[in-house]
Amino acid sequence: MKIVIVTPILFDKSSPFNHLFKDMIEAWLAEGHEITRIVACESLDDDGYKMRIESDKIKYVPVVRKKAKKSNVISRYISDTLANIKMARKIKKINGAEILIEDVCYCSHWSVKKAKKKKMKVVALLQDVWPDNAVASGLISNGGLIYKFFEFWQKRVYKKADKIICISSDMKQFIINKGVKEDKLEVVHNWGYTDETVNIGWEQNEFVKKYHLDKSLFYAVYAGNVGRMQNVELVVRTAQKLSNQPKIKFLIIGDGVNREQIEHMVEEQKLDNITFLPMQPKELATSVYSAASVNLIPLVEGGIKTALPSKTGVVLSCGKPIIACVDKDSEFAKLIESNECGVAVSPTDENELAQAIIDVYNGKIVFSMQKLQRVFCDNFSRSVNVQKYKECLVDEKVAIDG
Repeated sequence: MKIVIVTPILFDKSSPFNHLFKDMIEAWLAEGHEITRIVACESLDDDGYKMRIESDKIKYVPVVRKKAKKSNVISRYISDTLANIKMARKIKKINGAEILIEDVCYCSHWSVKKAKKKKMKVVALLQDVWPDNAVASGLISNGGLIYKFFEFWQKRVYKKADKIICISSDMKQFIINKGVKEDKLEVVHNWGYTDETVNIGWEQNEFVKKYHLDKSLFYAVYAGNVGRMQNVELVVRTAQKLSNQPKIKFLIIGDGVNREQIEHMVEEQKLDNITFLPMQPKELATSVYSAASVNLIPLVEGGIKTALPSKTGVVLSCGKPIIACVDKDSEFAKLIESNECGVAVSPTDENELAQAIIDVYNGKIVFSMQKLQRVFCDNFSRSVNVQKYKECLVDEKVAIDG
């Protein structure tokens, strides 16, 4: 089968999505499929988008585009749309392709439209839900003209797609509520770097050694992007509440558009129970989460409907308790609590998060390392989810042949 993969968002070496795409592509190549990958990049000199995948069955078609500021919705849209229109023209020149796999964003309409004109089946990969994630993060207002504009184009992609892959059950239900037929939708979770669960002892932990962490302390760890959706402000407010607990320390690990603002909050409040560390290399990911006494997964209110942090699978594989700061009626909250993976608390209440951390510290919250790792193996492992992607292509192949 001949597959075209379009990724209109500018390629970023640090993106947590890269290893997922690499695993997918390698699995499709192993099945004997031929792939043309059309990808946006800043320069033809930087071929990182190839991700060291070399095969005579894959062809790369880079489209150069300028980088735009994430905070400027209009310039991002113009830049991404121009890139996607270029990509649509590339699709027009490809003969014999049967399936388009599109990394969906607000400008995906043009390549999807061109693929449908060429009688290709469209599989849409939905990593987040635009423009609703922009609303949740406070970037745009709900129901305003900008929202309606982006929602119009996004819904056209949903309508034209033959299959839409969501990364969580909450996202799937959210899309159904927008009027998309359920039989179009599949849930395939993002996964970690391997199928293996880990149990890294303190003395063997490379992250612990790197930063000389104190074994006698209790570490509440947030690691990941420090952006608008991640609600790291809640962690800072909680640290202020627990500033009278000398044994409880907070680690904020990562970078992003909100990091400077978060650091300023900490400086203003003169909090000495928070330590900032830079984003760690992926090779240390399991060491970071294994060093945590509890791992924090905060999202803005309503954010769990439009996104699910890519780190979730890796965190679960380490078997350490989780406090998920998400809507309590969400499927993700139920997954965490029903499987004794930790606890879910309100994404807006620092008092509740502080109490949950105290309860974990005092051993009052029941969690099971074995159950955490079983949830990982059943839902977030590489082999399980790569197989689901392969099955989605098989389903579309049957539809083509039928």
